[in-house]
Amino acid sequence: MRVLAFAGTRADLFPLGPVLVALSENPGVDLHVATAIGFPDGTALDRLLEAGLRPGSFMHHELGLYLAEATAAGQTQAGASLSSATAELLPAVQPDAVVVLGDRWELLYVLPPVVVSGIRLVHLHGGEVTEGALDERVRHAVTKLADQHCVSTAGAARRIAQLGESDHRIHQTGAPGLDRFASPVPLSAEEFLAEFGIPLVQPLLMATYHPPTAEMGTNAGPLARQVFEETLAQAGTAILTYPGFDAGREDIVKVLQDIEDQGLPGVIVRESLGPLYPRVMATVRALVGNSSSGILEAASFHVPVVNIGDRQRGREYGANVIQCRDEREEIRASIEKALSPDFALICRGVVNPYGNSRSAALIERVVVDSPATGLTKAFIDLPLENRIYEH
Repeated sequence: MRVLAFAGTRADLFPLGPVLVALSENPGVDLHVATAIGFPDGTALDRLLEAGLRPGSFMHHELGLYLAEATAAGQTQAGASLSSATAELLPAVQPDAVVVLGDRWELLYVLPPVVVSGIRLVHLHGGEVTEGALDERVRHAVTKLADQHCVSTAGAARRIAQLGESDHRIHQTGAPGLDRFASPVPLSAEEFLAEFGIPLVQPLLMATYHPPTAEMGTNAGPLARQVFEETLAQAGTAILTYPGFDAGREDIVKVLQDIEDQGLPGVIVRESLGPLYPRVMATVRALVGNSSSGILEAASFHVPVVNIGDRQRGREYGANVIQCRDEREEIRASIEKALSPDFALICRGVVNPYGNSRSAALIERVVVDSPATGLTKAFIDLPLENRIYEH
């Protein structure tokens, strides 16, 4: 069986990594991986290896089209080229199935050639809700294009059923990114110093702030600045990471570069932590920002999370998450709460609603078995009781 997977940025590559590894290790699978948009020229292969793939276990197709500055015009232009490149790649690879994860805007351009070509599509992380992000619309659109759905929670499965998908196409597998965190080992003080060049002083806080993309007019720079400044005010050591490739990214990057240029003690600015991320997550005292990692992954480490603003609104979350508005005083108070002994005690008993770090094998089986299900999809109507459509 020949499988083609697509990764647009590190944001979807690393959660997808355990599934790619499982497929590459199956002797009956010929794995191909296409990359584009979020990887500077010549860097994607290294990122694939960092995600766990072994050299020689897969075929890489670098489509390029790196988008350094994510504007609406740039995304549209790059997207058209990406769709054309995908259309050229498909007949060359001739995959039996295509695998994609999540909700990135670039999927709107990758997937039409797949669907038009009659190739089975397996979608991971459908059915989730992020009302404050453009990702919300993309995710549900991909659900209707997909043939098989590997979902992370029972709530996600229910929402996909609401979209008219058949039960036999919906598989609750958990979140595959959690497989990377099955045995987290915190960084020692010596390892931290060797990696980052500064001593580890607790509390270690990590902050990531993405543009709230559902409201394109929102000024992401000032919002990000207050998040980072309040994080630094309460951290012994702080790690600040770059946002994803959405409109507004450059405003946030400028804020991070300004902070980095100040040379503040105990402050680390990184574009990405890559394969080091699980160990850093096991070391931090709290996570601050609006990243999906705080919702999906931090509970596996029993790490407190301050989730700021509406980007992740509607997503299921554990008791380790403190919901907070984009207001400086509330951010400050929420970080104080996250670092308190009482809240740390609550977090020790949290159960991650997104799974148990054993998802990749389940998803691999869905992918391998996908050709057994036809491409014709029946729309399953749900009962109409208690529904009101009048305006």
